Parts: sequence; C-alpha cells; structure tokens
Amino acid sequence: MGEETSGRSDRRGRREDLLVAAAHRFVTAGIRRTTMEDIAREARAGKATLYRHFRNKDAVIDALLEREAGRFVHRLTRAAEGRTDVPGKLEAAFLAGVRFFVEHPMLTRGRDEDPGLLLPRVTANGGPVVTRGLALFRDLIATGVAEGQLRRVDPDLAAEVVMRLILSYFTFPPMHVQVDDPDEAASFAHALVAGAFRAPSP
Repeated sequence: MGEETSGRSDRRGRREDLLVAAAHRFVTAGIRRTTMEDIAREARAGKATLYRHFRNKDAVIDALLEREAGRFVHRLTRAAEGRTDVPGKLEAAFLAGVRFFVEHPMLTRGRDEDPGLLLPRVTANGGPVVTRGLALFRDLIATGVAEGQLRRVDPDLAAEVVMRLILSYFTFPPMHVQVDDPDEAASFAHALVAGAFRAPSP
C-alpha cells in the first residue's frame, strides 16, 4: 500500500512539473509556437514521459486550465473569507476574480497573441474556470438571498452576470473603470457590483 501511494504521489509530482514547464514555455514563447518537444525540453524530461501524461498539446492546455480553475476558486474563497457580510464577500470575490485574470501571465499572453486558441476554452460555459466560478458565486449569492442580505434574485442568473462582468475585463480593454487601479476597482465593485445586489435597508 505504501509503495502504491508513493507511486501515485510521484506521478502527480511529475505531472505537475510538466505543467509548470508548459506554463513557463507558453508565457515565454507563446502557446501556438510551443511544441510538445519544447515542453519536454523545458521540463528536462523525455518526450515519452510527457506523452505518458498528456496525449497532445491540447491535453496540456486543458490540464493547465483545470489547474488554474482550482487556483481561481481558491483565490476568490480566500478573498471572501476576509469579509463578514455577504455583500462584502461578493465584492471581495469579484475584485479577486478580476485581478486573477488581468494579472495572469499565461492567460493574458494567450489572449493577446492567439485569442482564437485560448479564449474559447476560458470563456465557454463548459470551461473549468467559468464552471467553478459560477458555482462559487451562485452559492455565495444564494446564501445572501436566504439571509436577507441580498436582493431576492435568482442565484444562477446573478452568478452569470458577475462571471460575465469579470470575463469582460479580461477579454476587452477597460474603457471607464481602470481595473488595474486598486482604489478605482474597489469603488466600482462596492457601488455597482455588491451595491447592485445588496438588499435595501428596511
């Protein structure tokens, strides 16, 4: 049993090493220009090792997005935990979501250099980042509605609005709200994101 557990751990560790190498290569050289051979070389691994974990480059990209989806949700959860009321949690999670995308080196490189390759995987409803983000915001909003802290909105529809807003700042350059300015972004999130869902005072 111990050897089997150790073997699985080693495989997971090697797989993570390959993903780290792929992400670094995608940032420095671009996703489309990177080959499986490049990834193996970056990871100091043989091509056979890489192909044992990933059948092709598409599988590498999908695995990286699945990994980033977990990091995305973790980042939002950590941000929300720092606030006490649900509108505040929604505001903090929204800001963390925007920062995650606009500061992410691999996602922004893919967006700028080859949007047709990466953006559909990121923004599609079935993509892991969107799917897990929707679930987090849906649960958060449902809690706020049940507790009377948020307006009586449909949590699924409201979560979609929030995720679409986050993605809009990633896919399109900002026009009026400069999300790279922390104070301006926080003011916007407080007034027009959390503020829009906040239940009116009795």
